[in-house]
Amino acid sequence: MSVVARSMALLKPGASRAHVGPIGVDVALEAVHLVQLEASKSGRPAVRARASIDIQGTRSELLQQPLQFRSLIKRALLTDAFVGKQVVLALPSGMFRTVSINYKHAGSEKKEAAAILHAMKDRLDGDLNSYVLDYMPVRSRSKTDEKLALVAVAEREPVVSYLELVRRAGLEATALEIGPLAISRLAGSISDDNDAANILVINSGRRTSYLTLISGDDLLFDQEVAVGEDTLIQHICETLDMPEETARHLVSQTGVHPRGHGDDVSEAIDESGLFNTLSEILKPQFLKLVEEVKRAFLYAASETRGRGVQRVYLLGSIARWPGSDQLLNSLSGSHVAKIPNPLSIFPSGDEKASFDSEQAAPEIAVATGLALRGMKLHG
Repeated sequence: MSVVARSMALLKPGASRAHVGPIGVDVALEAVHLVQLEASKSGRPAVRARASIDIQGTRSELLQQPLQFRSLIKRALLTDAFVGKQVVLALPSGMFRTVSINYKHAGSEKKEAAAILHAMKDRLDGDLNSYVLDYMPVRSRSKTDEKLALVAVAEREPVVSYLELVRRAGLEATALEIGPLAISRLAGSISDDNDAANILVINSGRRTSYLTLISGDDLLFDQEVAVGEDTLIQHICETLDMPEETARHLVSQTGVHPRGHGDDVSEAIDESGLFNTLSEILKPQFLKLVEEVKRAFLYAASETRGRGVQRVYLLGSIARWPGSDQLLNSLSGSHVAKIPNPLSIFPSGDEKASFDSEQAAPEIAVATGLALRGMKLHG
C-alpha cells in the first residue's frame, strides 16, 4: 500500500480492540498529550494510562526535529503504564481545514464518496491527488437527494511527513483523525441526553477557538473563531497597562466572574470592583464568540428540524479561567458548562490515578476522545 493510500485508510474507522485500546496521541500547541483506556468489569472504558509532556519551543519546531520528537514520546510512554505502540493520532490543527459542502447522492457508499470528490474539485486548487480528504456525512433532514457533508482537507505532503515522524518515533498509527471528531466522540460519551441531542463544544486555544456542533452521532460543523486566550490577555495588558505575565496571573487567580455567595475571597474581590473591571475589558471579545455561538444555535435548528442546542460545553485554555463559563452564560443567555474532566468521568481502580486525574489539564480532551475510538463504536 502506498503512503498516500495508507494515510487515506487511516482516516477510516477501524475495529475496536477487545481489552486495552490504542493510545490517543494529540500533539497540541504547547504539550503532547497521551491517553490509553481499557475495558473495566462493567464494560465501560477505564483509564489505564495518561501523560502530558510540555513542548520545549514551538510545535512547528518539534515536528521538524525527529530525534527530539522521538525522545519526547519515549519520556511520555515511561511516565505511566502504557501498553503497546498502536496509536490513534490527531492531525495537528494547522495541517487541515474543514468545509461544509452540499452534494447530490442517492446511491451506494462508493458512489457517495465519488459525489463528494466531484463536489470538492471546484473547492480546491490543483489536483485532488495533492490532498488527503475525509468526509463525515450529515444525517439527511429532507426527502430530496441533496445532502450535506463536513469535509476535512489536508495537503498530502505534510500528512505523509507527519506519519513518517510518528513511525520513526516507534509508534504505529492505526488511525488518523481530526480533533473535532475526537471531541464529538468524547462529548457524546459524557452526555446523558438521548441520541438525537444537539451539543455545542467551544474549544478555546491560545490564538483561536473552535466551535464544534454535534447532533447525536453526527458532526454538523467545525468552525474557527478568531478569539483566543492571547487576544483576551492582550486587551487586559493594554487597558490596565500591565505586563503579560501579570495579566495571566490576574485572570487565573481571580477569575472573570463572581463565583457565588459563601466564598469570602470572591466576595472581597467582587467588592473591590475587580470582577467588573475584567468583565468590561473582556466583554467585547467574548461577545464576538457569543455571536458565533448564536449562529450555531440557528444552524442546529435549521438542520435538525427546529431542535435547539441542549448542551454547551467549554474546554481549552479559557476554560481554566475561573468564572469564564458564567461570563459566557450571562452574555449568551444559554447554559454553558465546563466540560467534565475527561479522565475523571471514567472509572479507575488505581487510587493514585483517580486522584491525579482530577488535576488533568482540559486540553487532554482531544487525546481522550482519540483513545475512545478503540473502545466505542462512535466512529
